[in-house]
Amino acid sequence: MTMHSSIRYLLVATFLLIASSNTAAMAQTGDDALRFAQRSPGLTAKSLALGGTGVAGIGDASAFFTNPAGLAWSEGSSFGGAVVSALSTDLGVFNTQGPTSAIEKSLSSTNLGNLSYLFKVPTTRGSMIVGASVSEVARFDRSLFFDGDNSQNSVTDFFIPFSTEFVLEDDGDGGVFPSFDRTISFIAFETFAIDLDAGLVAAGDLVPFNAAVSAGTVAQYGLVEEKGRLLEFNFGGAAEIVENVMVGVSLNVPVGTYEYQRILEEEDYRDDNDGTNGTTDFSYLYFSENFKSEMVGVNARFGVSAQVNDNLRLGASVETPTYYAIDDDFHTVLQTEFDNGDFFSYGLEDDQQAGSGVFSYNITTPWKISAGGAFNMANFTFFGDVEVINWSQTNLSSDGFSFEYENDLIERNLESVVNVRLGAAYDFNAWQFRLGAGVYPDAHGTQFALNGFPDTDRERTFASAGFGYSMTDDIKIDVAWMAEQYDDRYDLYNEVIDAPYVLEEVTRNRFQVGFTVGF
Repeated sequence: MTMHSSIRYLLVATFLLIASSNTAAMAQTGDDALRFAQRSPGLTAKSLALGGTGVAGIGDASAFFTNPAGLAWSEGSSFGGAVVSALSTDLGVFNTQGPTSAIEKSLSSTNLGNLSYLFKVPTTRGSMIVGASVSEVARFDRSLFFDGDNSQNSVTDFFIPFSTEFVLEDDGDGGVFPSFDRTISFIAFETFAIDLDAGLVAAGDLVPFNAAVSAGTVAQYGLVEEKGRLLEFNFGGAAEIVENVMVGVSLNVPVGTYEYQRILEEEDYRDDNDGTNGTTDFSYLYFSENFKSEMVGVNARFGVSAQVNDNLRLGASVETPTYYAIDDDFHTVLQTEFDNGDFFSYGLEDDQQAGSGVFSYNITTPWKISAGGAFNMANFTFFGDVEVINWSQTNLSSDGFSFEYENDLIERNLESVVNVRLGAAYDFNAWQFRLGAGVYPDAHGTQFALNGFPDTDRERTFASAGFGYSMTDDIKIDVAWMAEQYDDRYDLYNEVIDAPYVLEEVTRNRFQVGFTVGF
C-alpha cells in the first residue's frame, strides 16, 4: 500500500470544508419524481378488486381518487375502513462479464388501508354527499440482494474523479494535495480507496490517482432496500346538478415517508491485490448510502359523472399538478481494510460530515386527465378507465440549488403515457364477485435502448380479484387481492466501462379486507 503521508491528516479540516460545501443533494432525478408521483390503483377493497376502475362514477370513498363526482352516487351516509397487507418480492439477476447469479428477497407489512366518512346532505331533490378519507395510495417496499464476482472493474474505479472535479494545490512543503469538488472522491481519498500517485503527478497526468483495486477479481455483494408508503388525505363532495348528472371536487393532501439504503461490499478473496506488481494490498471495502425522505403535497381533483341510460354511465376527471415539499436526510459511510491490518473509515464520527446532511427540494407532477365508462347488463357490470399523464412535464426545484440539468433530462427522457384499467363485477343475491386488470406503460420510453443498455421495460401490469358480501342492508364486507409486476434495473455504479448491474423482476401482492357501515 502507498505510504500514508502525514500531510493528509494535517489537511483534513480543509478537505472537509471544501467537500461539505458540495453535498447539496443526493442526486435527485426524474426517477425520484416518478417513484413518489406514481400511484397504485385501488383505494378501497371494492375498487382494488375491480382493478382500480371507477372514473365513470362509483359510490364509495375510492371516488375521492378516481372521480369525486362518483361520491354523489352513494346510497347514504356511511363509515368505512380497511386493513391492507403487502408482500413485495424482488428477483435480481447480477450481471458482470463473467457468470451471473439470481437471488430472490421479500418484504412484508400490514397497515391501515383506509378510513372514510361520507355524509349524505338532506336535500329536497337530487343527491349531495360530503366527506373525508385517508387511504394508502402508494407503497415503496422492496428489497434486492446481489452477489457475484467482477473481474472487469471495482467501485474504487467509480471513486476516481474526473479532471474537472478536483484541483491540486501547493501543500507548502514542496508537494501538492487535492481539493475535491466531488464528495465521494474526497471520502474515498480519506479512506485510501483511491490515492494520489506522485509519479503520475510528475508526469502531468490529468487524473493522477490510483484505485485501491487495480488487478484480478473481487467479490461484490450487497443490499438495496426501500421502505415506506404514501397516504392521501381527501376532503370533498359531490352534488347532482341536473337529473343523473353529478359533479364533484376534492382537495387532496398526500403525506409519506420513503427510506432508502444501499450497501456494497467488495472483497479481494483471491488476494490478487497483494501489494506486488504495482498493486496495493487491498483486502475489503464497505460502502453504504442511506437517506430518508419526508414528503407532503397538495392537489385538487374535479369530475363529472352522468347516467346516460339504464345501462351506461360515463365520467371524466382532471387532477391538477401535485406540489410536493420533500426533506431528505442522508448519510454516507465508507470503510477500507488492507492486508497489513490498516483500517480506515469515514462517516462514523460526528466531525465526518461530507456525504451527510439534509436537503429540501420540491417536485411538481404533471396534470392527469381521466375518462371512464361502466356498462351494466343483467347481473354483470363492466368498467373501463383510461388516464393520460405527460411525465416529461415533471419539474424539480429547490431554493439555492439549480435543477436545470435534471429537468432537461426529464423533458428529453420521459414521455406521455396512457394508463388503462379494466374491471368486471357479477351480482348474485347478497354477493358480488369482482375481477380487474391494468397496464401502466413505462414513462422512460426508449431511453435505455438508445443509451446502449439492455432494454428494461418498466411497464407495470396489474391483476386483481375479490368479492363483497352484504351482511345486512347497512353492513358490507369486501375482500380483495391485487398483484403488480414490473421489471427494473439497478446499476451498482456508473461512469465506469462494463460496470455491473442487476436486472430485477419485482412483484407486489396486496391483500385488503374492508367494511362499510351505512346509516
